[in-house]
Amino acid sequence: MFKQTMTRHRIRNIGLICLGSILYAISVNMFTVPNDLGEGGLTGFSLILFYIASIPPSYTIFILNIVILAIGYKFLDKRTLYYTLIANAFISVFLIVIQGWEFIPESKVLAPIGSGIFMGAGIGIIMLGHGTTAGSDIIAKLMQKYIGLNIPAGLLLIDICILVPSAFIIGAENAFLTLINLYISNKMIDFFLSGLNPRKSFFIVSNHYMDIADAIEKQIGRGITILDGRGYYTKEKKDILYIIISRREVLPIKRIVEAIDPNAFMTVSQVQEVTGEGFTYLSQEVQAERITEAEKTWIDS
Repeated sequence: MFKQTMTRHRIRNIGLICLGSILYAISVNMFTVPNDLGEGGLTGFSLILFYIASIPPSYTIFILNIVILAIGYKFLDKRTLYYTLIANAFISVFLIVIQGWEFIPESKVLAPIGSGIFMGAGIGIIMLGHGTTAGSDIIAKLMQKYIGLNIPAGLLLIDICILVPSAFIIGAENAFLTLINLYISNKMIDFFLSGLNPRKSFFIVSNHYMDIADAIEKQIGRGITILDGRGYYTKEKKDILYIIISRREVLPIKRIVEAIDPNAFMTVSQVQEVTGEGFTYLSQEVQAERITEAEKTWIDS
C-alpha cells in the first residue's frame, strides 16, 4: 500500500513538472524571444548569450543547470534534486520542441504580460511537483533556508541583478517591459505556492453571539470558533466568533448578522489559503446549495 501511494505521488509530481516545463518553454519561445524581452535568473543569462552569440537557450540552460545542481547537491534534499533533474531535462526538450510559435502583439505591453503569466505558472507548478527549474530557483531555496527570505522575493532579487546588465543589450524600453514580466511572474509563483485556496475570515463581536452562531451553522453549515476576549476600556468579557468562509458566503453571513444584531462589530479579512475538511473536501455544489438556502431564509425573514 505504501509503495502504491509513493508511486501515485511520483507520477503526480512528474506530471506537474511536465506541465510546468511546457508552460515555461511556451513563455520563452512564444512571448519572450520573439519580442526581444529579457528574463531573470539563469533564463535571463541564457537569453543574453542568445542575443549576443545566437547560442540556443536550451543548451545553455541545460549545461549551467548541471553546474548549479552540483552545488545544490550539498544543500538540498535528494528528492528535490531528483525532481529538478527531471525538470531540467523536460525544459531543455520542450525548448527545442516548442518552436515556431510567436506572439508579437500590436500593443507591446501584452507580450510581457503573457510571458509573466506562463513563466510564473510554469515555475509554480514545477515547485508544486517538488522540483525546481534549477538555476536561480536553487539559489532562492538556499536563501530561504539560510537567511529566511521567501522564495518569490528571492527570485525577484536575483532577477533584478540579471536584468540590469541585460538592459544594455535589449534596450531600456524592453528592459522596463521585462520588469512587468518579472512582476507578474513573481505574483503567479506566489499564487501557486500559497494561494490556491483563498478564503475570507470573519471576526464577529455581539451580545447575541449564540443566536448568530446557530443561524450561521444551520444556514451556511460552516464551523465556528468562539474565542474569549475582553474589552480594554470596559474590562468586560466578550465572546468573539471566528469563521473561515469562501468569498461567496460573505454576503449571506453579513445579512444573517445584520438581521440578528445590527450593532454587531464585524471585521472581514483575506485568508491566503485554507486546507482541511469543509474547504478542501466540501464540493462546490454543496456550498452553492447551502448559500442559496441561506439567502432564501434571509429573504423570507
